[in-house]
Amino acid sequence: MDRTTAPSRPPRPALRPVAGVAAAVALAAALAGCGSDLLGPATTTPAPTSTSTASTTSTTAPLTGEVAVAWPVTACQNGAGGPAGPQGTTTWKPSVILAPIPTALVGKVAFYSDGVHTVLAPTGWTCVEATSPQGATELAVYPSQNPAPPAPGAPTPGTEGVYASFDTTGHTSGVALVCPFFTIPSWQARSASCPPGKPPGEQSTSATPDIVAVTDPSGVAGSLPASGGSLAVTGVVLFPQTTAATSYGSPAAVAAESCALSDPTLCPTVLSDFEVREFPVPVGTGG
Repeated sequence: MDRTTAPSRPPRPALRPVAGVAAAVALAAALAGCGSDLLGPATTTPAPTSTSTASTTSTTAPLTGEVAVAWPVTACQNGAGGPAGPQGTTTWKPSVILAPIPTALVGKVAFYSDGVHTVLAPTGWTCVEATSPQGATELAVYPSQNPAPPAPGAPTPGTEGVYASFDTTGHTSGVALVCPFFTIPSWQARSASCPPGKPPGEQSTSATPDIVAVTDPSGVAGSLPASGGSLAVTGVVLFPQTTAATSYGSPAAVAAESCALSDPTLCPTVLSDFEVREFPVPVGTGG
């Protein structure tokens, strides 16, 4: 017996999610799947504590709690008090950033941006951008009531703040940023007058081949800005390990961030965000 096939119905149009929500869900899911240290467990059970005296690095999950995705952004200023960014241009600066930061930090941290680079730091602070004669960019975020702002220039020992540097190994300043922690060609190290080793008392561990976590305990004048004072300073140095850069000295983008806070429990989250957000992805290096 012949069967009569019912006429096919046209397919229903797929629902399109809102772009921002979709991006946030995808980002949170991806980070949860890979065990990111930015993403605290979604539980109210306190994380186990350790009695070890070893210094905390940015690879330690900082806090527990659910994840918030929308965080405010404060625009950085240049040293003259004007908008930060390339001179003579108007740089777009976001007002909100989607980020997997524990909700326990709502009201405690915010993002600061010059329109090119973005860092996480305590809420309500001031961000100043400075550019070195060689072309490196530095961001300093510090308490707004600080009577002696740490930027431009290196902060004095013990100055509270979050300090970020963006440079290239095509500059001697960029070489000096990474040479205490990574192997580079000897001629390049000589060009930047790199010291033979790390400062006494400074601690460092390789989180990955491209990332070194650094700690300058209280009173240790090390490689990190603001070290040598009463505050312990923790930081990360980022140097993509491409063959062109490490074997032949080809210029490569590098970055570093230091966290000197009276509340050091914020530093793991600050540094972890920097590692992900500001990692200098190599372009056209050939390996």
